[in-house]
Amino acid sequence: MAYFIYFVVYSFIGFILETLYTLVTKGIFIWKKCFLFNLLCPVYGFGSIAILWSTKGIREHKIITMIVGGLVATLVEYILHYIYQEWLGVMIWDYSDVSYNINGRICLTFTFFWCILSGILVYFIHPIIEKNMTSIPKSLLLAMLFFIGIDAIISIVLYKRYGNKNAVNINWLLSNLRHKLG
Repeated sequence: MAYFIYFVVYSFIGFILETLYTLVTKGIFIWKKCFLFNLLCPVYGFGSIAILWSTKGIREHKIITMIVGGLVATLVEYILHYIYQEWLGVMIWDYSDVSYNINGRICLTFTFFWCILSGILVYFIHPIIEKNMTSIPKSLLLAMLFFIGIDAIISIVLYKRYGNKNAVNINWLLSNLRHKLG
């Protein structure tokens, strides 16, 4: 269950980071999430778990930890983009207009950010999360697992059906439904 907690916490932190990034860079408030109901960005959850796993034996070397973490998170980002695009028919993000990108899935600029986030995660955030996660009741974890699992299934179906990253946006769904009925 520890990795489930990490996935949820870091996916939520990723949701906050993505939302703030859009607010700062574009001046607009858009909730950047990948599920219909949950405020989660899975690339951050899976990326964080991969960072933690891949840096276990090298954490005494901070720069190497940050580089390895950044490269591993970039690999996770590439794989998740591939899954979203090829299996679900949606592009959640697109770096095609950013220099030094590969297929619009990853780019050098965000690999650099992943390196920085890796250091922050490994040396500051994760020790706090790891220390406090035992206080979460098992019944709450099971309820979260059930709710997130159901939400993930619904979200996958919506992505597959509409082939649009907005498919998990309730306003977009309602508008689309009204348009089809109207």
